[in-house]
Amino acid sequence: MMRNRFVWGLLALNMLFFVSQTIAQTVIDPLVKDVIHTTFQTNKDIILKTYDVDKTNLEADGVKTNKLPHVSATGLYGYIHSNGSLDLPTVDLPLLGQSLFSGVTDFRMNTQAAYVGVSVRQVIFSGLQIPNGQRALKQKALAQQYLVDAGKEEIAKDLAATFDQIMLLEQVDKLIQDSEKRLQKEQLKVNKGIDNGLAIPYDRDKLKLALLELEQKKMELAGNRDLLVKKIQQLSGLTSTQVEQIRYELSPVFLSLDSTQVQDRLELKALEASGKAYDYLLKKERGGVLPTVFAFGSANYLNMHNTSLTVKDQPVIGDLDLSSNYLKGRPNLMIGVGLKWDIYSGGAHKNKLRQAELDQSINATKRADAEQKLALLLAKNKVSYQTANQKLNVSEQQIVVASNNLKMASRQLEAGLIDVTELLASENEWYKVSLSYFSNIMEQRSAVLELLHASGNLLSVINE
Repeated sequence: MMRNRFVWGLLALNMLFFVSQTIAQTVIDPLVKDVIHTTFQTNKDIILKTYDVDKTNLEADGVKTNKLPHVSATGLYGYIHSNGSLDLPTVDLPLLGQSLFSGVTDFRMNTQAAYVGVSVRQVIFSGLQIPNGQRALKQKALAQQYLVDAGKEEIAKDLAATFDQIMLLEQVDKLIQDSEKRLQKEQLKVNKGIDNGLAIPYDRDKLKLALLELEQKKMELAGNRDLLVKKIQQLSGLTSTQVEQIRYELSPVFLSLDSTQVQDRLELKALEASGKAYDYLLKKERGGVLPTVFAFGSANYLNMHNTSLTVKDQPVIGDLDLSSNYLKGRPNLMIGVGLKWDIYSGGAHKNKLRQAELDQSINATKRADAEQKLALLLAKNKVSYQTANQKLNVSEQQIVVASNNLKMASRQLEAGLIDVTELLASENEWYKVSLSYFSNIMEQRSAVLELLHASGNLLSVINE
């Protein structure tokens, strides 16, 4: 008879566990997901890293503008004084037998000048430095964004695990309440037995001591719960009331191990994007040996007024004083193509090229090292997940046995076949096994979170 009850109890619990596997496949409760998304918006570290991404994108846009026409306007007004030399075509004077402007002639000029102009300059060819520089910055921004998402995964994992710990404490509280009810019921029986001469005060004191131990566990439970709530408050910015309102069933979650691979890890994607950025940077530096070709054009207005020009030491006439009210050019137009080629820069270009090659090699080494370590971590997490599932299966059977033993002990105590000490031993065993069962559930859920994080799929689960 007792054996039949044990078999049916085991079957019933297995059926219950099978149902929980079928319907409880939510890795993270929707309410917890809302808290996580809220934390993403308020977490200072995430915000600062996002600013870095925005800055890099702005740098890329700034490089892009180098390909666009640059238009500038200039306005000047000033006084000019100049001494110089001038070689003008010789003018012969047959009547005088003299020549003017023969050879190099010194002059002195004073004038006031006003200048207004607009110029346009556009790069036609930059040795591919502009497009490669822009691509390098875009890949850098992508790598930074992957690291932002990796930081989000860390926060999400921490929050989800902390909420699971609170839900575990909820289950522990229920276990304590169940034990308390049973012990109080047994205490009533013992008190009645003492009145009838069927029990001794020692049994009553034993039960009272057990109830006091449960009170102590309650206080420890409340303290641990308060700490966990404060931790979530600090991470998410929620009030304690908002945290307390979140409740969900602590149930195991099951994954397909075939769908997990280390290549989805965000840190590896960041290193891959960084590698592409260094590739483009290397191409950019190599393009630095090529000339820069640009087109230019300008239109300006020039007015030189109150000009005084003295040409010195001319034959016959001596110094020749010339003057003009003004000299205007409106407009002065210029259009053409220019070329700039840095032939020698003191080895600066060679150093930049070598630095880019070293950065490329360093990143490749980091990626190979990270891939190896993350592959090992993923394998470890897979083993931990499988072990957690096996421990959970054992816990299910243990809790059935412990529940049956407790029921049997209660009946035997009532029949006078055992004393209170043996009942308390069964009660403690049931509490220990039940606590182990829910602890294994939390451990299994923690293994799932670690496995999703190790494979880089945690953030996509959160965003579902």
